[in-house]
Amino acid sequence: MDGAASGGDGTRERPLRSLIEALARPGPKRVHLASGRYEGPFRLTEGTRLLGEGPSTILAADPGTTVVEAPGDTALESLSVEGGGWGLEARGPIKVHTVTFRNQTRGAIRLGAGPLEGRGLRFEAGASSQAPTGVGVLVEAGTAEAAAPSLTLRDSAFVGPYDRAVRARGGATVRLEGVDFQGPRTALSQEGGVAEVERARVSGGTGTAFSTVEGALTLVDVRVQGHEYGVTANQARLLVRGFSSEHAKRAGMGLTATNGLLEDVTVKDAGNYGALQLTASDLEVRRFRLEGSREYGVVALQGRVRLRDGVIKGVSTADGITGDGLHLRQVEADVDTVTVEGAKGTCVLATQRARATLRNARLSGCGLAALAVDTKATLESRNVDVRDTPGSILVAIEEGQLQVEDLTAKDASGELVSTDCEGQTRVQLRHVDASTTRGLRSPCVQLDARSPQP
Repeated sequence: MDGAASGGDGTRERPLRSLIEALARPGPKRVHLASGRYEGPFRLTEGTRLLGEGPSTILAADPGTTVVEAPGDTALESLSVEGGGWGLEARGPIKVHTVTFRNQTRGAIRLGAGPLEGRGLRFEAGASSQAPTGVGVLVEAGTAEAAAPSLTLRDSAFVGPYDRAVRARGGATVRLEGVDFQGPRTALSQEGGVAEVERARVSGGTGTAFSTVEGALTLVDVRVQGHEYGVTANQARLLVRGFSSEHAKRAGMGLTATNGLLEDVTVKDAGNYGALQLTASDLEVRRFRLEGSREYGVVALQGRVRLRDGVIKGVSTADGITGDGLHLRQVEADVDTVTVEGAKGTCVLATQRARATLRNARLSGCGLAALAVDTKATLESRNVDVRDTPGSILVAIEEGQLQVEDLTAKDASGELVSTDCEGQTRVQLRHVDASTTRGLRSPCVQLDARSPQP
């Protein structure tokens, strides 16, 4: 089809001049579009395939209309969709390959049912997409009778200030693979359903990069630069295998009432909500590295958490006075094989009735304390090595209970034990090798094995 032609029968030799005329022909059809601008709106019938010659083949419409409606088995390839309220409203199955969507007022794609498979797509938000409703792709079930919508998007990019690059609602299924997000406030907003994201890069946004509420979200090899949070989850299931966040304004991850497994997580220079902020959740975190956080490395409140094989470095508030490596509050925590270095406050703190166990830990440069309990919390530790700590090695106050076995503490300038011995406050020591004995004579300190060496 060629808009510059004088008219014909639709063959390559005598192309039709009008796309609307071509689409009106009955039955399945394969329409080849020459370079040029085609003014819509357009409605594709079942079995229609539109093939352009690249970005110079442009389908366009006024802002109040949808450029392309595709209610059935259709395909778009090698063209651009410009303007319109929606660029494409579809009910799958539909394939969209090597297509650019640009300057829609409401969103680029709206998928209401069935599968959409996209590859090599580019989404460009113009000035009109800066409104809160601006979305790249909306995946949302239209009616209960329709097939649930599912989006598969590979090797594609979102550029510009979309409010949400991808929004999934109402039990939708989303898979994003090799997708780059530059500028959207949120890369993925998920409300229910299932989403899988692999090899994604996110930067330039101001909101949460990945947000899920009551959904199942899997992240594999995902990197986030900036944003308010790297990930937030509420009442969700979360599986992470390779995730990094740098310069999050609040936290690398903020997870609430969420179950899951996090592996190979790196967070650098997070804000004052902590590198990992875990609330009322049941989570296991394996192989994590948290550097340069303000306020907290890991803060866990309520629920249960298991931490394995992690490193936390350089935790400090903005004023440089405090900052906790592990801050465990009202939570059941099981921590094994961790290193905490350079926490301006406490390297490991259990507070407000927390129940925590700590094994195989290496703590150094702890500003206020290496291990601390307060307000009826309990901390049991075994095989802990403390080095170069200006603060107290052990602190127990306000009816906190501390049980320590196999502790080595060298080059410490503070007390071995600092305690107020109020109420049920207790410190039990077994197999301690320390460079100081200060605090051992406190009445609530019990030494079960050999004394510290001076």
